[in-house]
Amino acid sequence: MTNMTTITPTRLVDQPIDMKQYKRFQSIELPKIILGFVIRNKYDEQRLRIKSIMRPKRIAHEFGDHDQLSIMAFHAIELQGTSRVNHLCEAIHRASPITTDSYRNILKYNRLSCDTCSQMLRDGVYPIDIKCLPLLSNNRFKTDYVWLRTLLETNDDLPWFSSWSNLNIFMLCPSFLTHNQHK
Repeated sequence: MTNMTTITPTRLVDQPIDMKQYKRFQSIELPKIILGFVIRNKYDEQRLRIKSIMRPKRIAHEFGDHDQLSIMAFHAIELQGTSRVNHLCEAIHRASPITTDSYRNILKYNRLSCDTCSQMLRDGVYPIDIKCLPLLSNNRFKTDYVWLRTLLETNDDLPWFSSWSNLNIFMLCPSFLTHNQHK
């Protein structure tokens, strides 16, 4: 009988991530387009990893208003965005404050969608379906979804199925609510 040390996933779910390990973009660096996962806790941090060959980053992005500022963390690949990314960010800011319906309409007008990820919509964090990747990224080799799946790392200390999650596109823009309160 082998002695296997496994991590108890339920214990990791209750552990917060160390935000000091996550890079924050300055407003002047935004918008950014990233491909990856939302990281909510240590369990996500252990199970949702992209192989180092893709140069993934730990990214933190602030959203919300000045009184109620929150942070969303990601493990993601930073992509080279097309001109559509800047246009989309500007359109969203003109329509702000944004609702899920108005966001969907802006995406639809631009031949994009968020059908699989709209629940992650936040002020300054705009999720987009992965099928839209070719329209948003100049990184052509990153549009082969089967190949992208092979670049996910697995953790032998966790159950085999724990690393299965959907990659998502996120457009990170300056938070409209925070921006307006500083004027």
